Amino acid sequence: MSIRTNIEDGSGNGYLAKVSPQGFLYTQEAPYPPTDEETKITVYREFLTLNNDGTTTDMRVNGSTTPQEFYIQAEPNVDIYITTVSFIIAGPGATLNEFANLAALTNGCRFYYEDNNGEINIGANLVSNFEFVRLCQGNPSFGGGASAFLANNVVGTSEAFIPVFDFRNFGFKWGLKLTSATLNRLVLEVNDNLTPSANLTGFNAIAYGFRRVLT
Repeated sequence: MSIRTNIEDGSGNGYLAKVSPQGFLYTQEAPYPPTDEETKITVYREFLTLNNDGTTTDMRVNGSTTPQEFYIQAEPNVDIYITTVSFIIAGPGATLNEFANLAALTNGCRFYYEDNNGEINIGANLVSNFEFVRLCQGNPSFGGGASAFLANNVVGTSEAFIPVFDFRNFGFKWGLKLTSATLNRLVLEVNDNLTPSANLTGFNAIAYGFRRVLT
């Protein structure tokens, strides 16, 4: 014989959970945080830096002989959830088929993350502005014709492509997780000579999301 059970609030008010005829439990998100819990998340905004040195944000480096890795890595006492990564690729007169205002790259950049499954490529052979825009699914979409996806006067008077990669579009509800006290990391690898020039005035990436404090 089955036992009839109910889910009831714990404050003695007699509020019962409801189930639909199809067997779904009705729930509702509160429009405000619970008053009896401390805040467990903090804003996360960090540049990808050379060898995770926390300082070198400029990706205009020579990676033609030895690949140069810009990355962020898991921290000891918090989980990091990365929701988006914002790229800037700047050069005067830049067009989609170039990299900034240089010719399309020979080897290209590689964008990947590393977790318990090893290295997972997000995008390889990123040789042009268009390949970065395509990687980010045309986000944000603005402008038209020759100025599509192109923002003016981003670095001095240089135009720039500013694509944003969103992990939530790929099934990561809370973003890419860099688990506490692991070697998990998110990497942009440079495999060409991208040293600063008049045709490449800016190249960097910033990760956005939140840190979850472990309790």
